[in-house]
Amino acid sequence: MSRNIKVLNVLLDDRIGGAQVRILSIARDLKKRGVEYLLTMPYGNGWSFEYARREGITVYQCGLGTPHFIRDIRSTFANVRYLINFIPSVLSLIRIIKKEDIDVVHLNGLLSLQGALAALLTRKKVVWHLYGTLYPEFLIRILRPFIRLTADRVINISKGTREYYLRGTGIADIIIHEPVDIRVFDPDVINESQRSALKKELGVAKDDFVIGSVGNITWVKGYENLIEAMSVLKKKNNRMKLLIVGKILKTQMGYYKRLKGLTSSFGLEENIYFTGMREDIPNILSIIDLFVLPSLAEGTPISILEAMAMEIPVIASRVGGIPELIIDGVTGILIKSAAPSEIVEAVIHLFERPYKRRNMGKMARRVVREDFSLEGCVFSHEKLYKNFKKRLEF
Repeated sequence: MSRNIKVLNVLLDDRIGGAQVRILSIARDLKKRGVEYLLTMPYGNGWSFEYARREGITVYQCGLGTPHFIRDIRSTFANVRYLINFIPSVLSLIRIIKKEDIDVVHLNGLLSLQGALAALLTRKKVVWHLYGTLYPEFLIRILRPFIRLTADRVINISKGTREYYLRGTGIADIIIHEPVDIRVFDPDVINESQRSALKKELGVAKDDFVIGSVGNITWVKGYENLIEAMSVLKKKNNRMKLLIVGKILKTQMGYYKRLKGLTSSFGLEENIYFTGMREDIPNILSIIDLFVLPSLAEGTPISILEAMAMEIPVIASRVGGIPELIIDGVTGILIKSAAPSEIVEAVIHLFERPYKRRNMGKMARRVVREDFSLEGCVFSHEKLYKNFKKRLEF
């Protein structure tokens, strides 16, 4: 009897994000199908490590990291640390690959160079999973030949990221959308007493109109534009409340303080709530009437798909792969990034049309079920890895 295919996922961030959610979501079902996931991630106390351990996934920590492109003293120290740890982290990955007899190294993110080198030196199959649209063009041009050299298969999460990373290269890839487990993100699972208790905990009144956004507190999310929009929306209706749900990153404390300052300057302390990191995202979404994500850059944010699965219409920036998630005017509204006035217009339009919100929400869940299901994502990964296994056995 042949053993499971062993896949080492290399993560450069120990915080919960799209890649981490995807890996943790599909690991259990893949194992039932003969594919075992192992993880390696940076040292730290991010939640990904604890979640993975709870799921029974083998996790290794080593000196992984990424370079920073912001010019400040914190980034300078981070870049020095990255350079110092680069070779030791490659050697650590080589030891893990050999110890665990890994078949496939699955790299997550453009800058997973240590994992690529370790796989190249141990002659392992490489899957390079690309997401996000943040990196400068010069860096992408530099790394494209390296991707071509090392990757046996490239995955993109959307047509937008394919264009962003591989434009004009001729590098073959497949698109696997980020998944949502609609069994967990199901509005019918949350009962009214749970909703009432959560509203009471967060200080939200029964008749408040709740706008929500989920994502780590980082400048990429463009939250300042949402806060500015709230200053106008409050004048339209003071019962509008905004929940910003996400971890306050140490590297983004300056940005968080800026957001809090804006909230105070607009007199919105009673209208905006920063909840911090929450584990009960389905419950949080169940009390939200409208989801808004005003990102400046994105791949395909899973928070949008989770909101859609919970039958919530979404207002989001027309950046990265977001237009591939939202059918404009049908499941939500697409807006320009960094445009508070467009947020205001879209929110008021849907606020005044509850029937349209309900229809959009129903259609949104249908789209997630048909195009972004967990089952489909698991099947695509299983097929990819087992094709590798056939070649290895041959």
